[in-house]
Amino acid sequence: MNSVVIRHGAAFCRGIVAVLLLSAVSLRADPIIPGEGSIFETDTVFKLSLAFLAEAGCVLLMLRRWRTPRLFILWIMGMHVFTYPLFLTLLWLAQGMRPAMAAGIGEGLIVLIEGVVIYLICRYAPFGKPGLPFPSVSKSLFASLAGNICSAAVFPFLVLFMR
Repeated sequence: MNSVVIRHGAAFCRGIVAVLLLSAVSLRADPIIPGEGSIFETDTVFKLSLAFLAEAGCVLLMLRRWRTPRLFILWIMGMHVFTYPLFLTLLWLAQGMRPAMAAGIGEGLIVLIEGVVIYLICRYAPFGKPGLPFPSVSKSLFASLAGNICSAAVFPFLVLFMR
């Protein structure tokens, strides 16, 4: 741990602890509330799109010093076309579990999947920042975690303010 503090600074380590503590916000990120309508309503899709845009912006900020493809935010938004239905499928498969545990497991798996996809996008998509190094898998996973926490934190506020 001392080498991490020396290499990255104490603020970085405090940030990691804050991210881990705030990851409980993901439990409120599920837009499916039994008996309150469909997920395919226009306002729900709009709120989800804004939350995904916040996540894409957070991932872009986290990886700004690394080689990323052109139109990186569009790549991230396109990734959600596949990962969000996967998240909903994971929640459906875990419907016998306690809701907090199912959402936590689903979010954890999605963070891992999105982190790997972000790494692959940065590695193999046509890039726009020559001369910069590629992000590592761990940096991509950390950016995915931070982005998902950002998205999960934004969604309840969007629901609250856009009624």
